[in-house]
Amino acid sequence: MLQLVSSQAIDKVTTSSKQQESDHQYLIDQYIGSHFTRNHSIRTIQKEKGFLKSWFQNYPSLFAWEAMKPFYGRERIVEYANALIDSEVSHHTMRANINILSRFFSYILEHHHLKRGDNFIPIAQIYGPITQPVSEYDIPKHSYDGEQLGVPMDPEELLNFYHHLRNNYLISVDSVRASSRARYYVMAVLAGLSGFRIEELLHLDYKKDIFFKSCKIQTRYAKGTGGSGKRSRITLFPPLARDTLKYYIKYHRPKLYINSSDLLFPNPNGEVLSHSSAYNALSEMIKTVRPDSLSIMGHMSWHWFRRIFATRFIEQHPHQLSVLIHLLGHTSPNTVHKYIRHSEAWMDKKIIKALQGDFI
Repeated sequence: MLQLVSSQAIDKVTTSSKQQESDHQYLIDQYIGSHFTRNHSIRTIQKEKGFLKSWFQNYPSLFAWEAMKPFYGRERIVEYANALIDSEVSHHTMRANINILSRFFSYILEHHHLKRGDNFIPIAQIYGPITQPVSEYDIPKHSYDGEQLGVPMDPEELLNFYHHLRNNYLISVDSVRASSRARYYVMAVLAGLSGFRIEELLHLDYKKDIFFKSCKIQTRYAKGTGGSGKRSRITLFPPLARDTLKYYIKYHRPKLYINSSDLLFPNPNGEVLSHSSAYNALSEMIKTVRPDSLSIMGHMSWHWFRRIFATRFIEQHPHQLSVLIHLLGHTSPNTVHKYIRHSEAWMDKKIIKALQGDFI
């Protein structure tokens, strides 16, 4: 049961430098612990923990409640936002960093007590009043920084991309190397044809998540919305993905790890692959494609496969937006619309049809 001490007891509470450091770390630990409670991924937890540590290190002797001091805390956030602009970081990075701070400060306002033995004392009674220093006006509007760069690969060329990978990337004289490349090729196929995020691909379980008979595939590691934690979903599992995966499981997967593992794409120790390995592999795959046969821009990433999946689906099924929302695991059509990235060639075709009168 929450126990609050009286004002007389508060006067005796020590606020030495060591105690302040302890109180500050307590607030961070409690906030990071809430991520575990909400079943967030280890990657998300490490990202937020690392950012908060580095952010406060940039402000020597600054504690959480000082960063939330009325007026002064707000001034510091504005200064930080302006510094990000001056350093020309991307809008995505700026938005992500400020959002972490906003969530952290909101958590403290919601749970605004510090523990002293068996007692819980309001922060304001020890260190003074606190407020949320981040406002909605400090957070850039959500936008994809590669917007001006265009779609890195025409969604209509996805199957052609896989064809080039089979003819160029999968060729290897070393059987172990060939199996490693096959793993990343299959990941690319599932990312583009099933719409998986890279984090979801890395955690697929080949015993629990694949249903060949019913032609379905699921992720139980899906990203949650609104802090709800991981959200599972079933998505498309077309013939090319099924046949490719069957061959991989039978001939390549057994050669990839030394320990028992149920992961579909394990590393040599049977554990989850690192993101760096996946991104390096994608870069290598792209380099094997001849530029004279297929154009792929430098900002192609694993998440672009998800955008290509959404775009191809809606181009083939223009009246099935509700189905696409379900397949992507989102709840809002506004979010899904951001995933639809028609190529310039596709838009040109539609414009020509409209000018020819087909639109009417």
